[in-house]
Amino acid sequence: MKKIITRIVACGALISMASCDLDLEPTSGPTSDKVLNLEQIKGLRRNFYNDLKAISSGAYLYNTDWFADVVSETINSGNTGAYFHLWLLYPNNSDIYSLWASYYSVMTDANYAIMKMEEAVEADVVSRSDVQLYIGEAYFLRAYALNQLALRFCQDYDPDKAKTQLGVPLLTKYSKDPVNAPRGSLFDVYTQIQSDITEAELAVTTAGSANAIYLTADAITAFKAQIALQMHDYPNASKYASSLYEAYPLIKNKEHLEQMWREDVSTETIFQPEVTRATLATVGSMQPYYFGQWQESSKQYVCAPYYVLEQKYVDLYSAEDYRMGVYLEKARIQMAGLSNSGYVLSKFIGNKTFQTDRTQLAYRNMPKIFRVAQMYLIDAEAQNRQNGGGAGPLNTLRQSRGLETTNATGDDLFEEIQKEYMREMVGEGQRLFDIKRWEISVKRNNQALGSILTRRGDAVSINAASDRIVWPIPQDEISNNPNFGSQNPGYAQ
Repeated sequence: MKKIITRIVACGALISMASCDLDLEPTSGPTSDKVLNLEQIKGLRRNFYNDLKAISSGAYLYNTDWFADVVSETINSGNTGAYFHLWLLYPNNSDIYSLWASYYSVMTDANYAIMKMEEAVEADVVSRSDVQLYIGEAYFLRAYALNQLALRFCQDYDPDKAKTQLGVPLLTKYSKDPVNAPRGSLFDVYTQIQSDITEAELAVTTAGSANAIYLTADAITAFKAQIALQMHDYPNASKYASSLYEAYPLIKNKEHLEQMWREDVSTETIFQPEVTRATLATVGSMQPYYFGQWQESSKQYVCAPYYVLEQKYVDLYSAEDYRMGVYLEKARIQMAGLSNSGYVLSKFIGNKTFQTDRTQLAYRNMPKIFRVAQMYLIDAEAQNRQNGGGAGPLNTLRQSRGLETTNATGDDLFEEIQKEYMREMVGEGQRLFDIKRWEISVKRNNQALGSILTRRGDAVSINAASDRIVWPIPQDEISNNPNFGSQNPGYAQ
């Protein structure tokens, strides 16, 4: 992992990456050999949250959706995201390397912080109670980044095969020198994630509350629900997810749903790291989905998005759905002298308090790491996988969004659960992982807005069994790490 370590040491701040679609790189904290004092340790903690915001926004979300079946490319994209959307990912792709290196950068930041905090405790510079919370946050950060890495570069976890499924190298100690760790198994990866969650849970005992900007016990429970579902541990996925319902009541109207995304205030949000107007640079922009220019004469935004929703997504939303007009909206779309009217993804036009005036949208929010709506979906899916049920949590979520309940059962109910995932989680970077977990094919065929689409990639149809649903390991990693092992199936070694 020589090049990864070199990159991490060289990286001193969040920077723009003009050569690819990744808006932000995680930070790397100071690499002092001296024992740190409490104020310096608090600086490391600030880096935790900057790292978390970076990898939970912008291109870290939308590249996976562009790879899946969520959107179609417009003539305004300028090739942004083309390698993902056209399924042209290869081991020497720079965007793939940047993603890989960024997640390891986050894990290295966590490892460095754990080492320096333990060192400060041993030297009696700080007390254990001074830093215990921060140590727990570092373990969470490491687990979160490792999970994001595995979701992209590994197969869906199979409990019966996990010990033979290919994982990724585990870095659990800080080192200035290259660490040539083997990739190991996916079982090893999730064993490490669970171990780190246990360490975080012991240290982070802060009671949860809506819109929490720091890690809480409830946020860790939500993470446990996600991990349990990914590991096909359905009883625990259901248990952890449903335990959060009472503390985070679902929204009951469109006004409050809009507030969640336009003001970052909601009873449903379990954890969203803080972003202010002064710290907007810590989160990536979601502008490619909307790209609105204010037209004074008509008092509306004219949009020129890089990507628009596939028609099958638009068709999922009925007029009575509170998400219609918040998550997506009918807009005038104009580019290259062509004008059309169609639906654009408006979920991420940004927190309005970040705008300098009414005509300039921010396209940035506090990243919603965990929301209770996803917990209802996890519970519904877990129940359905266990016994064909899940109508209870699904219908509760549907009613909160203005929809009628469904009487579907069995496989038909599971299809309704899948559709509700698509409606609720649209644009949040989860679709690829759902596709892998459900073993369904990637199919695109957008017949709407044809005049402004490139048509490249619209006819993509990838079988659920395709090896290329898993992204390639960067060639630099394999070349510089003699202990790594084999490339992912479907890509040349």
